[in-house]
Amino acid sequence: MVRGQGRGQAGARAAERPYNKSVLRITLDTNTARLERVGPAIRKIRDAVDVATTTTVAREIGSVYDPSLHQLRIASELWVMGESPLGVAVLGGEGDPTFFERVLAAITNESFPKPGSRSSLSQGQRNQLRDAMIFYTHVREARDIFVTNDVKAFGSEGTEQRRRVGALAPTTRVMTLAEFERFCDAQQT
Repeated sequence: MVRGQGRGQAGARAAERPYNKSVLRITLDTNTARLERVGPAIRKIRDAVDVATTTTVAREIGSVYDPSLHQLRIASELWVMGESPLGVAVLGGEGDPTFFERVLAAITNESFPKPGSRSSLSQGQRNQLRDAMIFYTHVREARDIFVTNDVKAFGSEGTEQRRRVGALAPTTRVMTLAEFERFCDAQQT
């Protein structure tokens, strides 16, 4: 599959950006994969890495410092009315709402309220919405590895849930922190 094919505007824009294959592009869902555990794993990777989180995560966890992540990049989330603060999110393109809805459907097993029925979301549903925003941003930015311990939304290795989410972004590897640590250990040898 050509990078960006079938993923709406987000994937198409990602496909147009220059992509340096020698740099491993990692996105951290730091709501579930804490920086103090990720930093030591990342230090094991010999190749260049570009580590990012999203504005969705950054505003929820605040400031955390780890020397191995001194250049942690913050990727702007997709603007979602009622969820994203003005000035930190980006407006989506024509195909982005469709892809975002596909992400929501995949991570919630199609249980998320449809557009027009979201005026009173539960806290769990708001968390699912933010999960979708974070993963959408990862895909839009054409990143390689998405690290999360949220196995309810993203599944664990080999599960149907992981396959369903992975089908949305075939060039992305979704990993739990334990899987990512094993991946980083293998990079040392």
